[in-house]
Amino acid sequence: MRYEVVVTPETFHRFDKHNLEHICPPIVIEAGSYDVAIEVANGIHRVVLVRFNASVEELQGEECEILYRKYSLEKDGRKGILHVRLRDLKKCPPIDGNRCSILEFDRDIECIIKEIEECLA
Repeated sequence: MRYEVVVTPETFHRFDKHNLEHICPPIVIEAGSYDVAIEVANGIHRVVLVRFNASVEELQGEECEILYRKYSLEKDGRKGILHVRLRDLKKCPPIDGNRCSILEFDRDIECIIKEIEECLA
């Protein structure tokens, strides 16, 4: 079985009197097994809770999504939302986005967190 973890950051920018939503490109991490995929999702979860003032809710995603976490983030006065989905590729099509491989776990998770921070900037 093949799985993918899809990380989609969103941020809000002030424009005049309005908050404009900006959705950054999804980060897609392919995993050959469920164990690797859930470890990646949990690794992202742990680092997000340490690096950001974050609250998280577990939601019901699409039928093919095994896990869907939605985070409300705040860091240095910037606010955003982060969606983390664990998808079963047997049941749903792959998502287009920035593809990422997990070769060196800590370094690669750090790279994902950096992209999230840049989206909030």
